[in-house]
Parts: sequence; C-alpha cells; structure tokens
Amino acid sequence: MEWRVERSGSDFLIHDAALPRAPEAWMFDPEALREQGLAVDHGDDGRGQVLFFDPPVPGSGGQWVLRHYLRGGSVARILGDRYLWTGLQRSRPWREFTLTAGMRDEGLPVPRPVAARLWRTGLYYRADLVTQRIPDARSLDARLREGPVSADIWHRIGGCIRRFHDAGYCHADLNSRNILVDACSRVWVLDWDRGRRRPQGAWRERNLERLRRDLDKRLRLHANWHFTERAFTQMCAGYRDPFSVPLADSAGG
Repeated sequence: MEWRVERSGSDFLIHDAALPRAPEAWMFDPEALREQGLAVDHGDDGRGQVLFFDPPVPGSGGQWVLRHYLRGGSVARILGDRYLWTGLQRSRPWREFTLTAGMRDEGLPVPRPVAARLWRTGLYYRADLVTQRIPDARSLDARLREGPVSADIWHRIGGCIRRFHDAGYCHADLNSRNILVDACSRVWVLDWDRGRRRPQGAWRERNLERLRRDLDKRLRLHANWHFTERAFTQMCAGYRDPFSVPLADSAGG
C-alpha cells in the first residue's frame, strides 16, 4: 500500500495514494460530517467514541470510521487530547497508519487506513485517523452482551491472534472492543495505536493475559456478559493450533 504526505504550515495529512483526491480538513470534523448528512452511526472501538460516515471522496466505496486520538489515564486530566510533538515519523498517527498499512500488505485482517490528520499548536499536536469500516462486523464485546459466543468463533479468535503474533505484531491494548467478527465469521483486529512489531518473546503470553483480564473485568461489571472459563480455553486451543477442530460447545458457551 502506498501513501502520500502533504503539509500545510504546521499541519500534516497522510492519506492512501489510491484515493481519487486528498481528504480535506472538514472531513475530519464530526460536526461538519453531520451537517453534510454523511454521518451514519457511532460506536466504541476500545479507546473512545468513533464516528461512522459515508466517504466524502467519490468512488471510495464502503463507509469510513473517524477516530480522534485521546489520552487515557491520569495524564489525560492534564494534557487532554494533546501529544508532545517530536516529529512526524514519531507521531502516533504516522506509526499507526504505516504499521496498519504494512499489516495489510502481509494479508493480516486489519482495517484499511484511509487518512490521518495532525495539527500542531506550539509544542503539542492533536490528531485524527480515518479507516475503512469492516462491513457487517460487530465487536466481541457486543456479541458477549447478547449471548454466548460459539466454540468456532472463540477458536477463530485465537487463531487470528496467533497470526499477528507469528508475524511479530504486538497489540498495545487487546480487548473485547477491538476484536471484530463479521457476518462470514471472519475475525479482525483494530485500533493499533501504540502497537508495534517485536522479536518473538514472552510478550505473546502477556498479550493474551491482557485480553483475559479485560474479559474477566467485564464479567464483574456486567450482569449480562456471557464469558466462561471454557470460552477462554476454546480460544487458547485455536491459538495453539489454528487448524485444529474447535472444542465442542457446552451449555452457557
């Protein structure tokens, strides 16, 4: 995948070189998208709200997803959505855009990066990222709120995570909101902010443990959360051997 970088003063735009024309600044503004009648829906990708909208660029196909970069934790109370500027290639949008583009080139199931916008004010910058929406896909979180997930899906999730790990890609915040399953039961992983490529090592197990903590935490938080120990065992079986036969379902998922 090829991309282009355009600069206007202290602002930067990164975009897919295959787009018929470069996105404009208003296309990253949720209010402007709503005024143009392009906004479709909103959702949660694990790091806050995202906006789904019809592409303002003709011939782009499918819907797009707009995400504003937001800080988490205690530092958010001080800096809000601002990040220290240390150069374009060290910025979070640049790293996520180029990392995701590389994964797509390897055939890994991630959303296509469309464009990223950064605007600087003094020592800091703010940023947005636009990606292609995965059609007819729902998060693992949404599925578990409604009922048990089949052994086959858990097995596929484990196999999908294994593909990323074997390629050396470590997700910084693997959780049930950024794992998607589409209508054909294909599994996708999104939100690669702060993700990176690493040599093989113990981080693989820690990545799985992070997902397990998220699933357990939400089990404690929600009355209707259909996650069991057997479900995680089914996922781990798919991780260990993606080509094995899924474990049989049991009552309660």
